[in-house]
Amino acid sequence: MGASFSLFTDVGPIPPQYQVFINFRGEKLRDGFLGFLVDALLKENVNVFIDDHELRGRDLDHLFSRIEESRVALTIFSKNFTNSRWCLDELAKIKECVDQESLTVIPIFFKMKTDDVKKLKGNFGDNFRDLKLTHRGEPETYRRWKDAILYVSKKTGLSSSRYRSGLCPFAYVLCWKLGILCFLTLFLVSSGHKLVH
Repeated sequence: MGASFSLFTDVGPIPPQYQVFINFRGEKLRDGFLGFLVDALLKENVNVFIDDHELRGRDLDHLFSRIEESRVALTIFSKNFTNSRWCLDELAKIKECVDQESLTVIPIFFKMKTDDVKKLKGNFGDNFRDLKLTHRGEPETYRRWKDAILYVSKKTGLSSSRYRSGLCPFAYVLCWKLGILCFLTLFLVSSGHKLVH
């Protein structure tokens, strides 16, 4: 954490707050694909933030601050993503920052059909509806979550199904795209332009 971005050395380092925030669910994802991705980003000196404290019940305000400090958010949609209120609260915050034009978000469809996410189908949709029952006294919260899923899933993103040769090549392709995006974001912010979504 705290590494500066150096893919384009003539621009100079990005300050620590210019980081990639990764919104995801699951230990299996953390130990597999996410591990490849974080390693690839760190090798390119891209500053990354992932939540290592979800299971310890850390205050969401801490995570919301990290989202606000970031310039790029990756939301990794997986079959268990909608099991987690925590992940959905992060996603709603990400949408809020994108709406304020202070953050760019890239959806990653990990072993998921993009339609299952966009249309809340299959296990992804079933898990989300189960969460609605659990939180039936919070209709506004449920609406915010649904709006965030539908909004972010329609953004230009990547699907792991296009990289059948393995997760490591997929992680490196994603890292390369993020490197370009971080560079463009730094350029736009430093020149006073709005972020492009």
